[in-house]
Amino acid sequence: MAKMSFSKFIFLAVDVLFKNPQNPKKLQNKYSKGVICEKDIIFDEETPEYRLDAYHVEKEGKYPVIFEIHGGGFSAGDKKYRTTLCNWYAQQTGAYVFNVNYGLGTDVVFPDPVIHLIKAFNWVVANAEKYNLDLDRMVVTGDSAGGYYSSALAVYNDCPPLQEACKIPMNGRFSGAVFNCGIYDLQLALKAKVLFNLTEQVCKDFSGITPDQLEEYPYKDAVDPINYITDKFPKSMVIYSEQDFFCGGQGEALVKKLNELGIYEEHYGSKKFLDNHTFSLTWLSKASKEVNEQLLAFLKKFFNGEI
Repeated sequence: MAKMSFSKFIFLAVDVLFKNPQNPKKLQNKYSKGVICEKDIIFDEETPEYRLDAYHVEKEGKYPVIFEIHGGGFSAGDKKYRTTLCNWYAQQTGAYVFNVNYGLGTDVVFPDPVIHLIKAFNWVVANAEKYNLDLDRMVVTGDSAGGYYSSALAVYNDCPPLQEACKIPMNGRFSGAVFNCGIYDLQLALKAKVLFNLTEQVCKDFSGITPDQLEEYPYKDAVDPINYITDKFPKSMVIYSEQDFFCGGQGEALVKKLNELGIYEEHYGSKKFLDNHTFSLTWLSKASKEVNEQLLAFLKKFFNGEI
């Protein structure tokens, strides 16, 4: 058995420590009312170990779509830690919510997780008639590493190096996105100091290489989604913390890029140290309540065609 990296150990510990704050029983009970959940759907027979859950409420008409990608430092996390969030999305917006698992480092490395997520997306598209989905109203969202993968899917059809790396088509595109404390410029992230000095190990978990090997890395041109944003990029909400332990400066850089290109965006940036990485997922702080209220308003406006 391969030795577990220190970064993987840290992020697995974070999963355990934050499981209850991110899924408080009171809110689980509140937001699951009326929500139907179909669990552990296999979206690709070649990799049946990666599955998705589907959440919805009964209603008339077609469902908009939310495609949720969990975080976990590229080496941890699981869809089970986003159950309260997905119930909330489904109950409060009327969307069909797909909560997806994908391959984690060190078991797999880039671009395999992107391939898994594209296959999950293609499965959703292929099942649009079955689930009565509106493919013109599709939002991709994720936190931390999930934010990275969300941005990768958002640019995929406009990023030839990523298409060449993955070698599969993406059968559609997202028109909306919510990015929560993610990495969008990996090479910028490699230059930053992060908590526990995890940069080198996270890089290796993600890619199989260390930062000093980046110049020779065959996928160097494919790993920075921010470089491939075009006018087709989804209308976006960007959540970030100015004092983020792990992804400092990333949200600000994404907001700047979107504004430079004239792409619709809303953002919420916390300035407080205690409202740190993925702070919105802990639900009960003042900042988390404020940002989630704004997030819900963004999604409703987007689904109603108001933005």
